[in-house]
Amino acid sequence: MGDPAAALSHLQRLDTLLVELSPGDPDLSPRAELVDVLLRLGHTDEATRTAAAYGAAADAKGQPRARARAFRCRAMVSAEGFDTAFQQAPALHEETPDRFEAARTSLAYGARLRRAGRRVDARAHLRGALDSFAAPGAEVWADRAATELHLTGERVPRRAVGGIASLTPQELRVAVLLADGRTTREAAAALFLSPKTVEYHLRKVYTKLDIRSREELAGAVAGSQPQV
Repeated sequence: MGDPAAALSHLQRLDTLLVELSPGDPDLSPRAELVDVLLRLGHTDEATRTAAAYGAAADAKGQPRARARAFRCRAMVSAEGFDTAFQQAPALHEETPDRFEAARTSLAYGARLRRAGRRVDARAHLRGALDSFAAPGAEVWADRAATELHLTGERVPRRAVGGIASLTPQELRVAVLLADGRTTREAAAALFLSPKTVEYHLRKVYTKLDIRSREELAGAVAGSQPQV
């Protein structure tokens, strides 16, 4: 949601826990996300060390998803010659059904090309990332891709936001709890709100989604989940 400092704290706690449990599985590790966050916060040396550790674990496992993410991390921390690592990731992504990770790699590559002054080269990667994120309603990620694409000098049409993606974070939390079968009072207790506040948010949800019942709400929330 655009708060890398808060993300860093959560990801570091998770990484510490997994190290203590010693599962040794890079597909459970948050280190690929840590590399992204550390770079956003300017912690380049720590990001480089994290990318190296994650890469070693991914190479040891030898599976395409982890290796694709590892190539992305190596490319992101490379001072130069980043093309080679970025270009090895797509073939590995194609061996998995994880289109979200493939889009993240396209976004990272396009952003790096843009920063290197290669704006024309960046655009194809950023367009692909934008389309991949927008299709399932990953609006925060789509916005990142659109911003990068705009910075290359390309005009990005304003995207219409509807459905679940139009809800505020609080409205979405209310919608998910009520769609899951919670009563208004149960949802209020879970969110530390009053029942009247939950009802207020629910009315907003109904208006935005153009629905009138809890049954329709459950269908709308279920229909927003990507099918794997």
